[in-house]
Amino acid sequence: MIRRLRDRRSVDRIPIDLRRRRGRGGQWVYLALLFGFFLWLADLVIGPLLRLEAGGLVIAEHVSIGVPFTAQVKEVAVVPGAAVKAGDKLAQVNSLDLSLSIATLTARNAELLAKRAEIQQRARVAAAVLPIARDREHQADLALERIRSARDGGNVSLATWSMALSERFTASERVAVLQAEAFTADSSINAVDAALTDTTQALDQMSRTYGDGVLVAPEDGIVGFGTARPGDVLTVGQPLMVLYGHEHYVLAYLETGTLYSLSVGDEVQITDGFHRSTGRIADILPVAEQLPEEFRKIFQPRGRSQVARITLLHGVDFPLFSKVSISGIGWLSPGTFIRVWLDNLLQDKTNAPRPTTPATGPSAS
Repeated sequence: MIRRLRDRRSVDRIPIDLRRRRGRGGQWVYLALLFGFFLWLADLVIGPLLRLEAGGLVIAEHVSIGVPFTAQVKEVAVVPGAAVKAGDKLAQVNSLDLSLSIATLTARNAELLAKRAEIQQRARVAAAVLPIARDREHQADLALERIRSARDGGNVSLATWSMALSERFTASERVAVLQAEAFTADSSINAVDAALTDTTQALDQMSRTYGDGVLVAPEDGIVGFGTARPGDVLTVGQPLMVLYGHEHYVLAYLETGTLYSLSVGDEVQITDGFHRSTGRIADILPVAEQLPEEFRKIFQPRGRSQVARITLLHGVDFPLFSKVSISGIGWLSPGTFIRVWLDNLLQDKTNAPRPTTPATGPSAS
């Protein structure tokens, strides 16, 4: 009996490999990732229209320290970023022009004082000599009358008559001059006193303004980085340094044409990355300002946004001039699209008129 050593298989026969059926978890993960991507893309496009997303800068009230005259910086007593108190020495300057002006006013003041003393002296002399001059005038009149009486009889020469007339004229002229000096002395002294008062006030104000060139801090604050150096020449209107206050606030730039709404008193969230703080909108200005260079988007021109002031309530005290982001506190926070929609819906229901039921009974007929 003959047996087969091996089983012969047909060439056109393909073996069937049964595979295990896999689960659908990977498909759901893929769909979830795809849905999340499109959701993130939609939020990136229309999210800023539905909720608050704005940028801002942390700033503070500032005071420019300068001099109202041309001066050269001699000494700077503070460094940028230093905290100073009111009355602390900031710098010392020298001004040649102001020194010359002070010297000129001092000389002018001395001239006016000398002129006033001269007028007073002439007034005293006129007051003392005027009675004597009047008596001389009276005696000259009497002598002239006597000479006139004698001249009618032909006993007075022409020379004597001329001398009498000249003496009477000189006496009358002297009286008139003394009277004029006494009359104009008061008005001249008043004019000199007014000019003297003006020069004295200008000299005092200039001396107080100069103050030996020492500049002090008008209030508490922090010195800015734009500080002049010793040897620099400052012109009129050029600041020596800038002094910033200790109380910081956020100057926010709000987008216009959005579906959300903000009002004064709403609380917002402020962050610079990992640090967060809470703020309250103190004022929303009715103007739009060009965005700073820090908020400029790539390949886009600098836009304009509405300006708002936000006070810091509690949390992190952000550094001055730091860039921060402002957002709402949750989707139901004041100002978001959902909150505005709910408020309008509740207001419409409240203001809707109540339906009246028709009256029934004998009285209705």
